[in-house]
Amino acid sequence: MIFDLVSAANIAQYWIEKNVNEQPLLGETLFPYVKEIGVTLEWIKGAKNQPVALRLSAYDSKSIRRDRKGFEKFRTEMPFFKESMYIDEELRKNLNTMLQTNNEQLINQILTKIFDDQVTLIKATYVTMERMRMEALTTGTITLASNGQAYSYDYGLEESQKKTVDTSWSNPDADIIGDIVKYVEEMKAKGVVITRAICNSSVAKYFRTNNAIKNAVYVFANGTVNVTTDRALDFIYNETGVSFYVYDNVYVNEDEEAIKYVPNDTVVLLPDGELGKTHTGVTPEESDLMNSLAADVSLVDGYIAVTTHKEHDPVTVEMKVSMVGLPSFERANEIIIIDTEAEPVDNENESAGGDESTGEDESVGTE
Repeated sequence: MIFDLVSAANIAQYWIEKNVNEQPLLGETLFPYVKEIGVTLEWIKGAKNQPVALRLSAYDSKSIRRDRKGFEKFRTEMPFFKESMYIDEELRKNLNTMLQTNNEQLINQILTKIFDDQVTLIKATYVTMERMRMEALTTGTITLASNGQAYSYDYGLEESQKKTVDTSWSNPDADIIGDIVKYVEEMKAKGVVITRAICNSSVAKYFRTNNAIKNAVYVFANGTVNVTTDRALDFIYNETGVSFYVYDNVYVNEDEEAIKYVPNDTVVLLPDGELGKTHTGVTPEESDLMNSLAADVSLVDGYIAVTTHKEHDPVTVEMKVSMVGLPSFERANEIIIIDTEAEPVDNENESAGGDESTGEDESVGTE
């Protein structure tokens, strides 16, 4: 009886009912899901350049073929993720005892406890996907390492897309508006229109305490309001055309440390629309066990394979969750990653260098 109740289909249905009103994660809106056949991923990353005028041609002649300059083709194998859990002896014994009483309320209490334990693995798949998407967005790379496996993906951002401000935004006198406008104009010259930005609260609090922003908000409100984050963000939007989204979600990594999806002192400037896709593949469980009597397999959201398997010694059920997935980043060339903490100035070396009469030290410092 336990095998009938704790099935892949029941666990998947429990997850769906429990999360029917869940709002999508930020990364899911920027990198929507798409299912691939297999585990290999290909995508084209294009440079968003200014349009080039057509070349002249004689009548009745063949057209001149234009090369796709600035386009790069990426091909890689998507990583495979898999973990399992067992129903422990105590839960199994309690469930069997309740089944004999036919007390539906008590049976459901035990099943809810079992299902809540099991769906933590399903939740972990969404966390893993969001972790990869946001790491790609905030660093231009993805690094995965656990269980003896290691993967590294580089999305090919140019060094010019990674900025460090001259004056830390934590300094109340920093020219935050000027920095944003400078980077927006730089991207506009490349044909990219920046309309959005992502940061966490560590940066948002700088907006409230920045003297120029604070004074401007006071002036526009005739000194009758407090400078809240929302008012500061509204002012930044009016001045720069960039709408900031404050994203403070966290996940727990393999070392059980709470990690922010968007690191402190980091801002990402981005254009409208999707930036890439979250590609999912076919797991071995889906391809080989879906129609097999060896195990019970159900899919959640079309790509997460939930598998239950009977164990006879001890008598229990193993529940396994697996997935294949990786984000692509077709518009990687259209973002700017800002470090809002300026490089520290070594005053001691600077003063020592100033005492030198030759230009040699200055040349080295410049390089």
